[in-house]
Amino acid sequence: MIVFLTICYVGILAILVKLGVLRLTLWWKLSPLAWMVLLLVVLFIPMQWGAPAGQVTVYQYVVEIIPNVSGEVIDVPAKGLTPLQKGDVLFRIDPDPFQYEVNRLEAALAEAKQDAAMLPTELTAAQANAKAAEIAVTDARQRVDSLQAALDAATAAVSRAEADLALASANLARDTQAAATTSGAITQEQLDSREAEVKVQRAAVVAAKAEQKQAQLAFNAEFAGQKTLIASAEENLRAAEAAEQKARLAVDSVINGTNTTVAQLKSQLRRARFDLEQTTVRAPSAGYVVANTLRPGQRVANLPLRSWMAFVDTERTVMAVGIRQYALRHVEPGQEAEVVLSVLPGQTFTATVDSISYATPEGQIQPTGNIPLAPGQNANLPVGVTLKLNDGDLKLNELPGGAIGTAAIYTDSASLTHIIRRVMIRMDTWMNYLIP
Repeated sequence: MIVFLTICYVGILAILVKLGVLRLTLWWKLSPLAWMVLLLVVLFIPMQWGAPAGQVTVYQYVVEIIPNVSGEVIDVPAKGLTPLQKGDVLFRIDPDPFQYEVNRLEAALAEAKQDAAMLPTELTAAQANAKAAEIAVTDARQRVDSLQAALDAATAAVSRAEADLALASANLARDTQAAATTSGAITQEQLDSREAEVKVQRAAVVAAKAEQKQAQLAFNAEFAGQKTLIASAEENLRAAEAAEQKARLAVDSVINGTNTTVAQLKSQLRRARFDLEQTTVRAPSAGYVVANTLRPGQRVANLPLRSWMAFVDTERTVMAVGIRQYALRHVEPGQEAEVVLSVLPGQTFTATVDSISYATPEGQIQPTGNIPLAPGQNANLPVGVTLKLNDGDLKLNELPGGAIGTAAIYTDSASLTHIIRRVMIRMDTWMNYLIP
């Protein structure tokens, strides 16, 4: 631009000399050099921060399509470079295995709901079984206690009969001795009565011992069985109490008012239905597929390290211009900008500064075990400034990703230099016809 303005100055100077307005003195011969220095100091150096410019690039997000489920591809309706809307089908995975899992879980859920409805009834039955087992233990213990009581009564009867026999024998011996020592003290009838009483008591002892033996035999005959019955009844009681406790826990096992088993199966069923829906892979946004090589019959997997399709998102296109760091202090969001693109020669588009990315690759430290390198000679990299187009005729998402050009930002400093930058921008857009 300096050369162009200098040529213009030299042309005007030659015309003035030709017309005789000026004499071609040494000063006028050297004035083009002074003119170039003046332009450089007054216009072009301030223009570097008053209206900084740089290469502009259009960026588009590329989404790596990785399905949420694994399976065999049965259909690929998406075609490469064909515009798609959000939700359009990219490809389909065989849904049969996932449908089988949904059917299985639906059946399991229905069964679990029936089982949950039966839990109160099972708890009532378990409580009744525990009560019956408790009654059986009580009856067995009472039977053993009655046999023991009968044996104890028979033993006590023998003791009483033996005591009565001892008393009768003692009375007989006393009366017999009295009859032998004292004449007429004890009559023969009294002695006979004592002897009869002894015989009666002996018979009573024999009878009591017979009853004791029968009671002992009955106790011995039934005690072992009754003891086994008690043990069996107690074991049944413990099992019935455990069953009751289990049934009670099953009834009380709820989360948010729903049986836990039913809740788990519902969650599994929702996941299975989600997986079934994910067998149809859809476009995440408006855009198009690049280099679609996926074909039916190929097996795809949910592996984050392997994408199966590249999808260009045209809803999030970004335009950024690289501004040198020395001019960045004058750039602010909302300032006016102009853009020219190589793909659209001869056109100039107005834009607005949207945001500034205060970061460069040189300023990023990667998490690694190596010591970061010291700053090098390439540390003065441009900083990206994103632009937002103002023209209604051109939409940013209609531009191809990787489109390049030149953009200038008109800051609040050195306003007089803006006109020079505007001329330079328009020269660039027309030069795109000549130098693609």
